Amino acid sequence: MKDVLVVYKSRYGATERYAKWIAEALGCEALPLKQVTTAVLLKYRMLIFGGGLYMGRINGVAALTRRFQELKDKTLFVFTAGLTEPEDDGYYTFLYTRNFTEKMRKQIHFFAFPGAVDGQKLGRFHRWMMGMVMKERARKDPENARAYLEMKMDFTDPRYIEPLVGKARGILQEWDEKRRRQEEIRRQADQEPDTEG
Repeated sequence: MKDVLVVYKSRYGATERYAKWIAEALGCEALPLKQVTTAVLLKYRMLIFGGGLYMGRINGVAALTRRFQELKDKTLFVFTAGLTEPEDDGYYTFLYTRNFTEKMRKQIHFFAFPGAVDGQKLGRFHRWMMGMVMKERARKDPENARAYLEMKMDFTDPRYIEPLVGKARGILQEWDEKRRRQEEIRRQADQEPDTEG
């Protein structure tokens, strides 16, 4: 679909999976952020950006916020992949307000999806940070303590993209309907006889 582009920055793979599922559902392309220039972004009416969560920050989102003035006329979606529960509205409100200005928040459709972690793939700093978080989770959830302590879990699932895809499809349908109405008005205007003369 030429109106939509999915852009993502994925360090360990969960965000990339979501990006590709969204692109497949919408029939558009998904590109890693490093392959995307401002000129490419400006070609599309709808941009969907995805980034992983790291210490309350959305990985790579600065590439979007830095260009916000240039992209202000676009329909913007942002999604995250992280280990916080999707039902934790307070945390996602914090993320939304921490990563975007009030002006940006009025324009960005924000979605948060559960992610994945593989301790073997983490860099030293992330492994240390995650270790502290996972010890606390293991203490609170003894049934899943081993998975937390081994830092090997994957909560990604394509069903989580449904609200985002539904919202995007609704907007795209509105655009198609508006385009059809404009074409019909033009057709009718072309068919009307010229009464001047």
